[in-house]
Amino acid sequence: MLNPPNLSRPVVLVTASLASPLVSPMVCDALSAEAENAMRHLRALGAEVRFIEASVSQAPASGLLSEHIAGLVVLGGADIDPTLYAQEANTDTLYGVNRAADELEASLIAAALVRKLPVFGICRGLQLINVVHGGTLIQDLGQPTLHNATSDNAIMVRHEVEVLPGSRLADIMGTDARQVLSGHHQAIGRLGKGLRASARAADGVIEAVEHTDGAWLLGVQWHPEDPAASVEDLYPLLNAFLAACREDAPIEG
Repeated sequence: MLNPPNLSRPVVLVTASLASPLVSPMVCDALSAEAENAMRHLRALGAEVRFIEASVSQAPASGLLSEHIAGLVVLGGADIDPTLYAQEANTDTLYGVNRAADELEASLIAAALVRKLPVFGICRGLQLINVVHGGTLIQDLGQPTLHNATSDNAIMVRHEVEVLPGSRLADIMGTDARQVLSGHHQAIGRLGKGLRASARAADGVIEAVEHTDGAWLLGVQWHPEDPAASVEDLYPLLNAFLAACREDAPIEG
């Protein structure tokens, strides 16, 4: 395992919806395992982690994103309320929709962007990033698909993604085709303003996004934080995120 650099310990806010009664216990267990794995590795790489359970939190985003926070991570979870991207539900496969959790995490992303904090989103996190930027989602990719094995996305599948040359993601991961773990039945539809695609799957689905203006924002549609994924895939992403967090991070203690 890589040794954390002997630099400041950036305080990272991690948010996810892990305990929603609107999501099956199997999915909640999978999401919890992914979140715990992500936070364990963030700590191993030198971060101090503060976690927000978005499905139950009543706190305003302004209070959660305190001046001590150096970066934001938005993890996976249930489907986003389509009305947040000006659509009505057009599929019966939507699951776990929780408008309050959507609004909280969207507000956190928006506040982090205003403060120019690094933002890293995974799966639902990528989708929320796109919605915050005025983009839309494909509410259901249909079947069969490269991207999921079950209708509730509880089981991960492996597929290949192509990282696009010239992107921040290419600087982090290289441009070789990558095998990734996915579990999603939705995807980016119209790309949000100020975002560009930095990876795609073989079927054209956008697998990663980043800012066009140089701000440190990255979202991936797959699950590098899944316990079954390799740290060789996860650590470059976390190290790049934490390096950006450390640039202006307050030193704790």
